[in-house]
Amino acid sequence: MRGFVLITMLCCLVVLVAFLGLAVDSGYLELVKTRMQTAADAAALGGAEDIKANGATNVVTAAQTDASLNGFTDGSHGVTVTVHSPPSGGYSTGDSTGVEVVVAQQVPTYFMSIIGSPSVNVQARAVARLGSGTTCLHILDSAAASAFSASGGANVQISCGVQVESSSASAFAVSGGTTVTASTIAVYGGSSVTGGSTVKPTPITGAARQGDPLAYIPAPAVGGCDFTDTNLGNGRTVTLPPGVYCNGITLTNGANVTFSPPGTYILKGGGLDVGGGVHVSGSAVTFYNTAASGYTYKPFNFHNGAVVSMTAPTTGPMAGILMFQDRSIVSSLVNSFLGGTSITLVGALYFPTTPLSYSGGTNITGTYSIIVAKTAVFSGGCVMNNDYSSLPGGSPIRGGAILSE
Repeated sequence: MRGFVLITMLCCLVVLVAFLGLAVDSGYLELVKTRMQTAADAAALGGAEDIKANGATNVVTAAQTDASLNGFTDGSHGVTVTVHSPPSGGYSTGDSTGVEVVVAQQVPTYFMSIIGSPSVNVQARAVARLGSGTTCLHILDSAAASAFSASGGANVQISCGVQVESSSASAFAVSGGTTVTASTIAVYGGSSVTGGSTVKPTPITGAARQGDPLAYIPAPAVGGCDFTDTNLGNGRTVTLPPGVYCNGITLTNGANVTFSPPGTYILKGGGLDVGGGVHVSGSAVTFYNTAASGYTYKPFNFHNGAVVSMTAPTTGPMAGILMFQDRSIVSSLVNSFLGGTSITLVGALYFPTTPLSYSGGTNITGTYSIIVAKTAVFSGGCVMNNDYSSLPGGSPIRGGAILSE
């Protein structure tokens, strides 16, 4: 009888030790899983923030670096850190700011190895993307006085926020009985409001810099010349197809021009020049302004009396982008919208390294408008709305990174 009890106790003890071992291993694996999830979350968020700051070129390195800082280094101790941008699955597969990170490792066990399971594959997945921003006018020059300038009695109405990156004491300058209204006004440097002007709300000075909010958008590819006749709209009624326009596009003498949708119009030197009395329309179009050897850069120019109605694409890589200046071009030539021009522009005007000017009674309207420019001068009316309902992904201006999966 005593032998039976001893044998039973030994058997029970073995079972109890096995369960204890399983509990210890399970607890350890759960601890690794928790730490791994933290690393995946941090890596996805870091990758999305890097896209916002620098574009998608180094997103893999940025995400893997953040994973390493949280204890999981790709290629070390059996760890793999896989990065996909856009994500390979889930709800954010079409979001170019989305970053998916999968951290995996074969984790050795202690007690479970006795029953033939020396290691267990543990993995964690996270997806982050850039949330919607609340601003729509960004001035990027880091030092210019009057980087944002409004004068001459202009009425500038902005339904969203203004961000000015200049360190100048007069980075945000309003004078001459001008009215500027926005939801928020944030200035890295200082502001100057004179001459009976009205600015609402009061600018917040000393605000943190945000950088280029459209840096994440890749520039379109530029191929060989499809068209070299610059004055395609000389007094004619014409429909122009997407393609590479070497020496740009000049529209004169009351031309009536339709830009055929959808597509990207590459201005390879020469810019886009719309003369007085010209009627221009186009939907789901983007104009990319660049230059090349033999094709000199020129800006966008809309002259007095032009009538323009154009909208950006609502889907695809250029969703929400109407005019896009090559980031590598630095020029003092002004992208100008002159007095008396009647313009409806729906989309972003993206001139990160060149100036922008609205002058002499220009009236800019549209369901939504976005301006990102080196500097901006307003001496004519401008209405910037923020109805992004036509864009499935919302505004192309992105805020901070958020975890979505």
